[in-house]
Amino acid sequence: MGAKLVWCMKALHARGLITGSGGNASVRLGGGDEILITPSGVYKAELEESDLVRMGLDGKVLDGRWKPSSEWRMHTEIYRKRGDVNAVIHVHSPYTTGLTIAGRNIGPITPEVALILPEIEVLEYVCPGTEDLGRLVGSRIAGKRALILQNHGVVSAGRDLLEAMTAIEVLEEGAITTFVASLMGGAKVIPKEEVELIKRVYKR
Repeated sequence: MGAKLVWCMKALHARGLITGSGGNASVRLGGGDEILITPSGVYKAELEESDLVRMGLDGKVLDGRWKPSSEWRMHTEIYRKRGDVNAVIHVHSPYTTGLTIAGRNIGPITPEVALILPEIEVLEYVCPGTEDLGRLVGSRIAGKRALILQNHGVVSAGRDLLEAMTAIEVLEEGAITTFVASLMGGAKVIPKEEVELIKRVYKR
């Protein structure tokens, strides 16, 4: 589990979805009340399995030589609210974050976005790393694959790391496509009735 978490962070860094100092991820251990989370202050592209921190959902550090990510409150709050979630990823996706700062919505612009992330909610800005942000995300994560944090980034939740990563990647691809289309006159979204058809076709 730890090796996959390290791989996840290095893959996100390679794709430019996080910087060496930004972004974090965690996995639930054994479906219970403990998680492995990335540390604070360790360059993500050079992360090693021994750098990961094991902690309880109550915030108590159980093992690790580093402090847990400053966003641990957001992670633990999601796990407490969502028993079906086993992985949480927080990134600073540049196109998604940039479009949101500019007041642009990322709608169902491609079939993949329409299927995986049909409606993306943007949460109001709250200071990173605080209990307030953790509570806000926890109160709005029900039934969602991802949330956009205003002027901050994206948080995704999945049954495993691959599902959480897929949501991050699809959202950023949708943001890039929206940005390119806006340069050419505007982004046209897929009509609502076609979105419903996509859901029926691909969820058979």
